[in-house]
Amino acid sequence: MNDRFKIVAAMSGGVDSSVAAALMLEKGTEVIGVTLKFLSCSDSGKGESPCCGTDDGRDAAKVCEKLGIPHYLLDAAEIFKGKVLEKSWNEYSIGRTPNPCVVCNRFVKFGFLLDYAVKMGASGVASGHHAIIEHKDDGSVLLRRGNDPNKDQSYFLSQVSKEQLEKVYMPVGLMTKKQVREEARRLGLSNSEKAESQDACVAFSGANFAETLRTMFNSVSRSGNFIGEDGEILGTHSGIHNFTIGQRRGFGKGFGRPVFVKEINAQTGDVVLVFDEEKLFRKSLQASGINWLMEEYSAKENFKAKVQIRYRQKAVDAEIIPSRSNPTEAEVIFEIPQRAVTLGQAVVLYENDIVIGGGWIG
Repeated sequence: MNDRFKIVAAMSGGVDSSVAAALMLEKGTEVIGVTLKFLSCSDSGKGESPCCGTDDGRDAAKVCEKLGIPHYLLDAAEIFKGKVLEKSWNEYSIGRTPNPCVVCNRFVKFGFLLDYAVKMGASGVASGHHAIIEHKDDGSVLLRRGNDPNKDQSYFLSQVSKEQLEKVYMPVGLMTKKQVREEARRLGLSNSEKAESQDACVAFSGANFAETLRTMFNSVSRSGNFIGEDGEILGTHSGIHNFTIGQRRGFGKGFGRPVFVKEINAQTGDVVLVFDEEKLFRKSLQASGINWLMEEYSAKENFKAKVQIRYRQKAVDAEIIPSRSNPTEAEVIFEIPQRAVTLGQAVVLYENDIVIGGGWIG
């Protein structure tokens, strides 16, 4: 890098993005700090959401002042609402469980913000994600797991395109969280001890994410019955959006023993419950909308990979059979059946620590 290299640093107000900006600056890069404003405070529930950009924006501005770089607040509310929140509600409304962070990374953090960076004359975007982007000499990239296994965020980046990743830098991916905080202290950053964000970007006070979205889009709940496997009606519920596969609480009544959600029928509004947890396990799944970051794998008849079907899960061994009729689809067959395979969640394929690609379950 030389002194003409310019980067937009995505500044969330947290310690990871702050250290990422500082590390890019130390390499001689010209850095511009930008904080995305995801919601107006009136939309975010009496201003309680961090995504209306107030407290986090101030924290980011303080860091930028300390580093001696400019700071801007960029309004991303329209694209966030349309591409992330509305899509998420559409998924909940048909009995699926969305992963808004994966969608946000693709369309907002490394879509909208990257477009803004290019307009600013920057070469790309730096972020505080705990993942490693390996820039190769031929201009291509590999996406790898971050060095801190407890903080690795490669799962959430699986839908970001190769073309986008080529213009992205994630310097803290090489560090543990402890090392990030130590670096922030060394730099004298005011947010060095700031608590972790919980990724609950938008929620009205007292409401869960799905109910928040239903309210936001003024939608009607799809109510229905709790149904046993034998078809017996066990009770009623106020909306399928309140449930996800494998859930064992929130039914509004006790059943005398543990009970789990096995299936959600969006057409009838039925939520199928089982008492035997073993009935939640599945041997395979269908993946759609696959973003192949290692495109050569899409042409294989089949291959072995490590597969992750939720963020807080250890990747497991599976056989992948890419579709011959649709290059963005594949069948995933687990060596060991997996619990609560959930429609709408991301499924990410790995070769050791390298992301092969990521798609959507179901």
